[in-house]
Formats: sequence, structure tokens, C-alpha cells
Amino acid sequence: MARTFDLHRHLRLLIWNVAWAGPGSSRGALIRKAIQRINPDILCLTETREDFLPTEGYGILSHSDYGYGTARGRRKVALWSQLPWSQVDSHGSDELPGGRFITGVTGGIRMFGVCIPWQHAHVRTGRRDRAPWEDHLAYLRALRPVLERYSSLPEPVCMAGDFNQRIPRRLQPEPVYQELAHTLGENLKLATGGMVDEHGAMLIDHIATDRRLSCRVEKIISRFGPNGEELSDHVGISASINPLPGLEAQSNASDWLG
Repeated sequence: MARTFDLHRHLRLLIWNVAWAGPGSSRGALIRKAIQRINPDILCLTETREDFLPTEGYGILSHSDYGYGTARGRRKVALWSQLPWSQVDSHGSDELPGGRFITGVTGGIRMFGVCIPWQHAHVRTGRRDRAPWEDHLAYLRALRPVLERYSSLPEPVCMAGDFNQRIPRRLQPEPVYQELAHTLGENLKLATGGMVDEHGAMLIDHIATDRRLSCRVEKIISRFGPNGEELSDHVGISASINPLPGLEAQSNASDWLG
């Protein structure tokens, strides 16, 4: 029988874009210490390395090829758990831009790790065959049926990672913002909408859960170290998530569109 998390306590989820930090660097060491202090049950890292995940526990990785031919060992998204994974999928669909997606079941929860392309993905760098926001929109449109397919299964769903959009909308075009709302649909509710970091900047990394889970952000982790050194260009987010057996949490796209 598969092991599950204890439903009587809050599960700690931590997400962070660690900007390719290496485990042997001073920056990487500080990020790892911050992660260890949180002691998460589940970890979602974006723009990371294969060797940056905790050595104990269980990790799953997106495909290495995301179209940029970057340094060996880099992964756009990785998931780690204290418990083993099953039903792992790093492909999603043929339409989904590659190397930015990983999903699996751990402890009875279906996790999605995503790194949605930023507005200039493959515009001036990489393949140079895209217009601004084109890869971002292609990803969202392809992700929606993948989410729908897995959401019909018994496990509650949590999606986390780098969404590359500020919510509520700030600078991104309205159609791009609406496409994200359409992708989340009626089933997934954002826990991070409207939140800002210590300097008042809106978050672009997010957590969304379906109506079978509750989620509450507990801590925004500074992107700066104890002596003011920059750890990443993103903050980390620590949240508690809990399955709601037999309950239905209200979930509607209007909850975060405002």
C-alpha cells in the first residue's frame, strides 16, 4: 500500500526559483540552509540543477531539453518529497512546450511542478522563433487539458512553480492574464494572488490547489541572505496544505481575478 501524509497535520510545501544555484556555491549553501529551516514535506524548485535537491527523500525532474541548449544538469522544474512518487509524467502532451513540466503522486496528493515560459522565451535567445508571450500562451493552452485529465482522478491536485505572471494583472496583456484564468478554470484556486515580497513587488511564483485541498501561505522567504547578498531574483514561498476529506473548498476563478 502506498504511503500517505498524515492528514491530521499541515503539510509544508516550499517553492522557489533558485536561479541555477549550485550546491557548492556560497549562494546555494545559503538557499539550502533556508530550505532546511523550513523542513518541507514537498519541495518545488524552478531553474534548478539535478544535484541541488536534498540528498534524502525522493526527487522527480522535468526533461532537460527546454530549447536553450544550456549547461548540463540544469532543469527548469523539479519536485522533491519526503515520500516516494508514483504515476510520474514529465511530458504532459505533445503540444506542451518541452522541459518545463513534471507531475506525480506523493503521499496521496497529485503535484504539478511548472515553469511557464516568460514573455520573451525564444524571442531574442534560444530558438528565436517566437513573438513575445507566444510560448507562454502556447504553454497555458496545452496545460489546460493536461490538468483536466489528471483532475478527474482520485488524488487532490496542487500546482506550484513559476507562473511568470503577476496576479492580479499588472503589466501583462489582458488576453495573457485571461488565458491563465482559463487554464486554472473553475477547479483550481490560487493561494498566492495579491501577495507581495518584502519590497512590495508582486509575486510571479504561485501555488494553486483544487477544492479537495486547503492552502495557506505561511512565509515569504527573502531573496537576500543575512548579509544582504542576493540569493535569487525570486523569493521563496512556504505554505501549508491539507487534504479535506469529504469537504469541498469553494473554488472559482473570480476569487483571484477580483
